[in-house]
This record gives sequence, C-alpha cells and structure tokens, in this order.
Amino acid sequence: MSIIIFAFGLALKPTSSLKIDCDNPDSIQEDHIHYCCKHPDGYQEFIDACVKETGFQYGKPEEEAMVDITVDRAITGTCFGKCVFSKLEFLKDNELDMSAVRKHFEDKFKTDPEYAREMINAFDHCHDKSVEHTTKFLSNPLFRATNGEFCDPRSSVILACVIREFFHNCPADRWSKTEECSTVLEFSKKCKDALTTI
Repeated sequence: MSIIIFAFGLALKPTSSLKIDCDNPDSIQEDHIHYCCKHPDGYQEFIDACVKETGFQYGKPEEEAMVDITVDRAITGTCFGKCVFSKLEFLKDNELDMSAVRKHFEDKFKTDPEYAREMINAFDHCHDKSVEHTTKFLSNPLFRATNGEFCDPRSSVILACVIREFFHNCPADRWSKTEECSTVLEFSKKCKDALTTI
C-alpha cells in the first residue's frame, strides 16, 4: 500500500508485441504495481493511521474497475486521501499547499533529488488538474446515492493522479524491468479509466 501513497522517461520502451485489451483487465495485477516502481520507506505509519481512522480498505484483486468499488469504499477513500494529506501537513485551509509539498520532498530526499523532482512534478501536474478531475470524479454514479456524505474528494483525486503520474514517469533506476510491469504500464497508458489505482 505504500505505493498507493507515494507511488509514482522510463528506460524501458514499450514492446510492440504487447496486445492491450481495455475491456479485459483480467491479466493485470493492479495490486502488484508497487513491485514495478520502487519507493522509499517512511510513509507506512501515515497510511496505517489513516486506514484505522477512516476504515479505508485496500483494493481487492477482483476489483479492477471503478464500477466494482462499493459506495462505502469510495466514500472512505475520499476521507483516506484527506487524512494522509493532513498528516503530512500538505493541506492549508483544506487546499493542497504546494509550497509544503515542495519543502517536504526537497528536505526529506536531499540525497535523492531525482525522486524529489518527479514527486514534485507529479503534484504540480495533478494540482493544476484537480478541479477538472474532481468534477469528473463526482460525476460517477457511485456518488449519486451518497447524499453528499463523504469527505471533500480533492485530496483523494490529487493522490490518485500523483500515483498515476509518478508511475508513468518512474525514474529508470527505480523501475523493475519485468514483462508484468511493462504490461501494466502499457495498460495504464492505453486504458486510462480501467484501473482504480493507477
């Protein structure tokens, strides 16, 4: 799960022999993405605390599309993202504070500037797109049955976007050059709405 928080160019070029079928994600092991792009340790305590506080459950292998997620899990997911950002002190007046994000990664990863740079780039990109992505997220039928009883989804929307961006721009020295990882990467690029994690 640590990849789900601070998960995500590549030296590995897509192979033309990969056949990607967006309507058939059965071969994609979404829960294996943390094996593909390695991330530093140090965030598990935040993740564990927010899982406990929000009741958020990790994805299950058979849940590979948004349509498979229950309303309850989608709601707790919004609270989970907000919880993580709050604990990392990334929020100011309930908005993502990009100066806090930059300071965090620049200070924490002084000896790994490439990682810090890619994470900051991912947050910058996702912060800029947050209004558009939040609107799209809230248009999902899952939220019509909730009567507005969920946390502000912007943090979780930004978090999901950061995971995707970083995964797609994983530094070459952190990328696992396996067939499975190559397939997941190509699937996530071609089938943008098929995976819940990336």
